[in-house]
Amino acid sequence: MINNKEEWENYKDNSSTFAHIIGKTGVSLVGFYEELSKYYDIIFPATVDKIQFIEKVADKGKYILDIACGTGNYAIELTKRGYILDGIDLDNTMIEAGNNKAMNEAVDINFVHGDMKNVNDIFSSRKYDLVYCIGNSLVHLDNEKEVQQLINHISNITNNKGKLLIQIINYDRILDFNIDHLPTISRKEAGVEFIRNYAYDEKSGKIFFNTVINVSNETGMHKYENSVQLLPLRTKTLVNMVKNAEYERVEVFGGFNEEEHSVNSFATVLVAEK
Repeated sequence: MINNKEEWENYKDNSSTFAHIIGKTGVSLVGFYEELSKYYDIIFPATVDKIQFIEKVADKGKYILDIACGTGNYAIELTKRGYILDGIDLDNTMIEAGNNKAMNEAVDINFVHGDMKNVNDIFSSRKYDLVYCIGNSLVHLDNEKEVQQLINHISNITNNKGKLLIQIINYDRILDFNIDHLPTISRKEAGVEFIRNYAYDEKSGKIFFNTVINVSNETGMHKYENSVQLLPLRTKTLVNMVKNAEYERVEVFGGFNEEEHSVNSFATVLVAEK
């Protein structure tokens, strides 16, 4: 049972494959993100608790990199608070949405369309005080080797005493208790519902993340379906990867409210310092 808003918000997730879009005109194959970007800010709003947590982690740091930035919700809000932000996302539709919002809100952010695996090259000219990757984005990488390489790359572009913030689903809980779904996100006022199911594949060791976005508007009911494979990273594995990348101080929380992490936690929020 979901007991509070924090638990619901900890289940944020981004995906970057294709989906079957079932609407008024029938079924077609389109980019899932192209559709998701229309409802992204409704489903995944930037919440005050997360912004405040990021600020606390950043401390006196100024330069921040947002990996898998989506439509730039957090980057835009942090820029308004005086930080200098770069953001990167694999989907160009998300980047375009971020640029449009930044222009409308008169903030200056360097949004880049690119693969997170290449941050070491894309952002080689700058050292960051904080790099964060939240919204369960990290586990879209294909295997543990890719995750380790990314964390190594992040370390390379982070200042001495710089910070790393990662938030993913707590896969200890998912795997140990055979969790097969996440809480449905319902935004009734906007006519949007986001349904999320998990299916673990023992052969591949991956989780199939199957989602449905139901949208009700003036043209009728529309259903957007998607399935993407995720890498279920256990907490101990993630901590070891971060330590391997020359981060010395590593803390793990069960949410952005800094609650103690356990197998029952809904989220894994990791903070590390070089």
